[in-house]
Amino acid sequence: MARRYINRNTKERFKRLASYDDSSKHVTEKGPTIPEFDETLKPKRIIYLKDIESHPNTFEGIVNEKITDLCDVAEETSQYIKQVNQHLDKQKIKIEELKELQKVYESQMRSLEGKSEN
Repeated sequence: MARRYINRNTKERFKRLASYDDSSKHVTEKGPTIPEFDETLKPKRIIYLKDIESHPNTFEGIVNEKITDLCDVAEETSQYIKQVNQHLDKQKIKIEELKELQKVYESQMRSLEGKSEN
């Protein structure tokens, strides 16, 4: 029967691989932050305290509760949409300003090129 020995190089390599931190390989950059959305995107921590006895057991009570929940969600969604639209409007205004600046720059460059040719 042949004797087998532990390959010490393999053992050391395994230890290095086990202790190696792979987290730096998978780090991605965060996108730009938009200050208007920071408040709405943060998860809200809400604690609900309900009395078991006061929970509506009737069909009408359950339906009314669901309707109020849906109304709250719809209101939050509409507020978010308004904020997104406001942000997009601001971005459109900035783009229009940049286009105007580009037109001014191009006209100035044309006038300078025309003067240098003479």
